[in-house]
Formats: sequence, structure tokens, C-alpha cells
Amino acid sequence: MCGFDFRQTFTDIEIILVDDGSPDNCGKICDEYAKKDSRVKVIHKENGGQASARNAGLDIAKGDYIGFVDSDDWIESDMYELLYDICMKNNCDMANCTSAIYFKNRKVINGTHPLIIHNRNQAMKAVLEGKLYDEVVWTKLFKRSLLKDIRFNIGIVYEDTAFTYKVIHRCEKVCCIGAPKYNYVKRDDSTMDRAIKNIRIDGVLIYHEMNKFIIKYYPELEELVVLKLANTAMVVLNSISYSRDFLNFKKDYYKVAKLLNFYFLKTINLKDYPRNVKLLLIAVKIHPILYKLLITTAIRGK
Repeated sequence: MCGFDFRQTFTDIEIILVDDGSPDNCGKICDEYAKKDSRVKVIHKENGGQASARNAGLDIAKGDYIGFVDSDDWIESDMYELLYDICMKNNCDMANCTSAIYFKNRKVINGTHPLIIHNRNQAMKAVLEGKLYDEVVWTKLFKRSLLKDIRFNIGIVYEDTAFTYKVIHRCEKVCCIGAPKYNYVKRDDSTMDRAIKNIRIDGVLIYHEMNKFIIKYYPELEELVVLKLANTAMVVLNSISYSRDFLNFKKDYYKVAKLLNFYFLKTINLKDYPRNVKLLLIAVKIHPILYKLLITTAIRGK
């Protein structure tokens, strides 16, 4: 059940609750909300995952702007009034706030900066840098007219990444305010945590696709995407190298190594990488297994 605050100070709002095949009483709870509040619409569907649930909501949404709240998270009561107001006052197509991240034993506040307004190119750079706002959709409010043919990719992780940059490309102006209005609960079994535990290469593939798009429309930003791709690729190679089940992931290992080598001339010149990282890039280029040997030997040596 999502942590949507029905006491939102912005009252002219449509609330779509998606029961994605929940095995508990979530569906009944959603229906009870709909009986009490005419603004609430409920979708009951077979379990299809987060992307499928979001797409189902997008398909019936009627509002001028759209926001997303994930299950177990919650938002402050004035979040959407704040985001909508800054869109209206500044003629923006997308608005961002910041978030509070709740770990088991601590809370981290992300960003407390004043209102910043970007054009499309500045916004694309900002999302790739991740300094003001990043690729997640839950801290954002999107103009619905921009999303007509954009949907979340089903069956992958990093679906927010594949979604957000396409929307930014259609924006004229994007605004961001450092107000932590979204409360994100960092769970051990979150989608991204499962991706690390189960070893998924989706992120590498998505950044590879994104790079083609960036080269075409924002060539000056290519280095930022290459950096993201290389970082993600090395995380995957590390995870597979450490895995006791290497043989089952061997095909993915070589696929990621091949992509990393495709970008070798660009990654080896990245100013963000120190000498030891560049040596690892060279190792992959010589032979992917050499990278594995270097990584695992370094771990044993500690």
C-alpha cells in the first residue's frame, strides 16, 4: 500500500491506487478509500511488477500533471501543492523536490537548496550528474501531455532511468527545489537491492541505449553517460567475479565486458578515473578474465 497522504493541501487531485496482485488486504483497503473519497480510483490487476503497475495508472490518468509514490514510502502533505505551484509560476514541464532516505538506523536528508530553473539541456546535464536531481521518478511531477507514448519498461530494473531522460528531452523548462518532501524507505529487499543480489545487467544496457540518444541530441554530455555506464559495468563485473556461481553468470559477464571494451577509448580518458581504475579497464581489454583475477586477488590480499 503506498504512503500517499490523502490530506494533501492540493485538493484538486486524482488519486490512482494500483493493487498489483497483492496477496494481503491491500486491494480491500484501496476499495475502502475509494468508497470514502471520490477522488480515488482503484485498479486491480495481476502482479506484474512496479513498471506494470505504474503503466496501468498512466493509462487511465486524467490530470494535467502526474506523480508517483511507491509502496511503503510516504510523502509530505504539501508535496504536490509545492511542485504544482512552482510549475505554474515558472511555466515548467517538470518539477523536482528532494527526499529523506530512511535506513535501518539513520535518516539522510538529500538537498536543501533554493529553487533552480533549467532549460532542457541544463536539466539533462543535471540529471546525469545527479547533483540536484537524479533519475528516480518519485521526487518529480511531470506534465502528463509529455508522456503520451512514454511508458516504463517492464521486466527490468533501472526502469526510472530509461523513463526520465526521455521525458526531460520533451521539456522546455525544469525546476528543482531543495525541499525533502518525499520519504523513501530503504529496504533490504528493494528492487535495486535485489538487482545487486541477483546480479542484473539492465543498467549497463540502458546506459548503452541512452548513450546513442545523448550522442544524437546532447553530444556535449556523452562523457557523463559513459562514466555512468562504466561505473555500472564494473559494479556488475565485480559482483559476478565475487559470486560463487560464476559459471551461471559467465554469459552476462562477457556481455558486460564486451560493452565496456566498446567504450574503452572513451573510458580510459575519463578524468574522473584514477590510475588503478584505468589499469582495470586495460585488464578487461586484454582479457575479461584478467579483470576477474585482479579483483578477486585484491580481495584475498586484504
